[in-house]
Amino acid sequence: MNARILAAFLLCLTASTGCIIVDHDDDGPCCTPPPPATYPGDVTFLWTFPGSGSGRCADVPDVKRVRISIPGETLHNGGVYACSTAGVDGIVLHDFVPGNYSYTLEGLSYTDEVIYQASGSFTVNGDQRLNVTLTPRGSPSSFAYVSWSFEGNTGSSNPTCAQAGVNFVDVRIDNGAWERLYCDEGVGSNQVASPYLAPGSHTIEFVGVHVVGTIETPYYYRRSTLNTVAGSPVSASYQLWVVGGMSVAWDLYDGSLRKTCAQSGVTDVTIHLYDETDGTYVYGPEGETYGCGDAAIVYNFLRPGYYTVIMEARGPGGIYYTNRSTAPSLQVKPYVQRTKDDYDVINLRRQ
Repeated sequence: MNARILAAFLLCLTASTGCIIVDHDDDGPCCTPPPPATYPGDVTFLWTFPGSGSGRCADVPDVKRVRISIPGETLHNGGVYACSTAGVDGIVLHDFVPGNYSYTLEGLSYTDEVIYQASGSFTVNGDQRLNVTLTPRGSPSSFAYVSWSFEGNTGSSNPTCAQAGVNFVDVRIDNGAWERLYCDEGVGSNQVASPYLAPGSHTIEFVGVHVVGTIETPYYYRRSTLNTVAGSPVSASYQLWVVGGMSVAWDLYDGSLRKTCAQSGVTDVTIHLYDETDGTYVYGPEGETYGCGDAAIVYNFLRPGYYTVIMEARGPGGIYYTNRSTAPSLQVKPYVQRTKDDYDVINLRRQ
């Protein structure tokens, strides 16, 4: 009993008539608030299948039925339902108590072979609706729809493929094989389906290519990340950057005497490209190392601007060649690439 209530009680004892003590609890909270209300609900599964067409059951005639498994739940007909019912590719499951659930969906053939599958989880607190994409059994369980646009360096803030001068877009994921696509396939509202992928983070690269006859020139480039999840395709759009190129070679000098790689004993040359626009090293402060006889080195995917080119090489017994005190600033022009036959020569001198 708090002090205020105790004082009122003692006053009642001295009064000639009875009294009622009312505590309005104005001294602050004294109790833990009740937990928020939770509600049972129905769970609607709507399923699709990747590939051609709209992903409807009609587009995958090999799938007759879909089996749903939810641990701890007994479902009607063993959880097996027609792929499509009254034009709806899905089913409504009724009366789930509030809580967390996991599920597995399997697309069954006419011989009850599992040919598509997906899995995931959901939480019931009222009615829930789940859109699930089943992928072929044995394949990774995620994929993505990707599209691209172009940096507005052509007089248009959102150039078309024709305005950007791009015929094809080459795409690869996780340093895999390049796939060549027509540019218009992924521009605007158009999207391209990726290969099946393991859920998680992936590296994706795009090269916008200008093709005239047999001559191909990279005009745009983008390297980025693509995050996918199991059972639900993601949509991702990327803006490709205008790029140009650089080609560099080197000569080794001991005083005024030019030496070959063999004469100097140098086996490797390290190149540091310093982007003067944003003040960073393109390939990190460690640079990239090449064989001494590999020149010229061609860089295709550089943002336009000026780059300081620093090289260093070491020979036997601590012999060191570099151009650090005379490093040139070379310009990369938009849409202009260089080749192994069109390069700048940088002199490295023994220190």
